[in-house]
Amino acid sequence: MKKILFCDMDGTIIENNLPIHHLDIEMIHELRKQGYYFAFCTGRNLEEAKIASHHFEYDFMVLNNGAMIVDQDDHVLYHKQIKNQDAKEILDYCMMHYPHLQYSFYNGQQTFNYYQGKTYVHNLQGTVETKEYQFINELNKMKDDFDIFCAFNPDETTNDILEIQDYISRNYQDIQGTQNVIYLDVTVAHCSKGTGIQALCQILNEELQTYCIGDSFNDQSMFKVADYAYTFNRVTDEIKKETDKQVDYVYEVIQDMLK
Repeated sequence: MKKILFCDMDGTIIENNLPIHHLDIEMIHELRKQGYYFAFCTGRNLEEAKIASHHFEYDFMVLNNGAMIVDQDDHVLYHKQIKNQDAKEILDYCMMHYPHLQYSFYNGQQTFNYYQGKTYVHNLQGTVETKEYQFINELNKMKDDFDIFCAFNPDETTNDILEIQDYISRNYQDIQGTQNVIYLDVTVAHCSKGTGIQALCQILNEELQTYCIGDSFNDQSMFKVADYAYTFNRVTDEIKKETDKQVDYVYEVIQDMLK
């Protein structure tokens, strides 16, 4: 039976766009060499995921908390989006009522961040201020539907983002906010990392044994659908109780897979 590992990105296998452990890279290579699949499963959009993944081999990416799937050549296998008008309405509401938060959206090519009147973009060095773009102008120019947008409290508290999550659930049936530690990822409804795993397995149409590893609340849907769910010794008990086993690094999961 073929095996596949679904791996979260931030805090799991990368930190500040850099690999956490060199053995993770080596063991992913060995996993694929033996004919198994490796897939990232992340809340990141395609641009951010590509920046973060350049050290690693992979077969697939489950993006936007399950709302998009691409293969290693960036061919889109699955894609669900938020209606343009709804996304802009929510962002306008949030920026008016919670001006102290940081916001971001992806226009299909680039991610724009906004905080305290300044606009930021992403590159290999992280999130950097730009004078070339203005967040509000880029938002207004957006004509396509939205893949994902996010709210984040730099104070690292969650009350405001949970209020936004509640506002979305009360007013928009087709949109959901998913808490990712101190972030709120907003996508089309009924999408999660777990549904992304299920969608890719259906697309592949193979007999698969599924493994996953993550470290946060938005990984809980992965834990529920994978055959074997892993997290880390360092995370909270609330996360640990959802998994089968705890490790220190991703490469340990692959060692288990190859036994």
